[in-house]
Amino acid sequence: MSDLLTHWAVFEDARRLAARDATITPAFQAALATETEIARLGALTRGGHRWIPELLQRYRPASDQPATRDGNVRRKLAFALGGIAHYAADLWMKPLISRVARADWSATDAAAQREGDGGRLAREKAAIREVSAYYDCHVFREVYRDGQEPPFTPDRALLLAHPGEAARALESFVRALFQRALLSCHTLSPPRENVEEWLDRLFALLQPLYISLDLYARVYANPDPDRVVAYEVETSFYRADDPIVRAARQIQRGESLPAAALDAALTEAANRSAYGRAVALALQRLREASAFWEGRTNQPPDVRQ
Repeated sequence: MSDLLTHWAVFEDARRLAARDATITPAFQAALATETEIARLGALTRGGHRWIPELLQRYRPASDQPATRDGNVRRKLAFALGGIAHYAADLWMKPLISRVARADWSATDAAAQREGDGGRLAREKAAIREVSAYYDCHVFREVYRDGQEPPFTPDRALLLAHPGEAARALESFVRALFQRALLSCHTLSPPRENVEEWLDRLFALLQPLYISLDLYARVYANPDPDRVVAYEVETSFYRADDPIVRAARQIQRGESLPAAALDAALTEAANRSAYGRAVALALQRLREASAFWEGRTNQPPDVRQ
């Protein structure tokens, strides 16, 4: 998965906003607050259209299943809510990254043509990884305040030779990437029977982490101003002046947010960046999921991509 941190950031901002949104059911707010780590895992899990509606249907109060005071049910609910953020991030980020990366690698397409399809594909993948690195590093600064916000813990620098605030922040970022890689194998317990079928399914579902730590370290420490412009980092990707982004930063600073301001930030034309639109879509789908959960509608949120 590329743009890993961007998926997390969309979830974190949607979670912040949901905590202040009176239209979100308290059950969702409690699940996001108490099972944040599980929800973050859901925000990195693909294929939500297959399991988000099912989990919401199975455990909503109108069903015969246990209420969310059951810790196991609350964790499953948190996972589903995180998946809603993943859907929103994918819907807006994948087309943008593909478009920007295509413009980048097509500039060297003549060389790629001489190298054949293999060389062209390699250049395209490399461009996607670099664009993703610029996007992830930008939200690391803007949303996570250079590693000062959870889930980062910049308390020591183990990988970097020169301690300091920037070094500790980058160290925490790198550790988070390793953590994501380990999620694929951590605490997996194969069954005693049908282990080959279990492995086949596991290998089919796993999505490899193809992130170059050297690339991220370089982009974070020394971003190329020309590439920042070419990759539309502060325009098409993330705009600090988007109303939904401003609202999230207000909450992050501990400021109040009027309900009218949040509603205005969710209007269709309010936000211009892919990031802002992803956060707004995530919150809108959380509102729809909340209405479904409380029985105000019988239609679960549409999270098809």
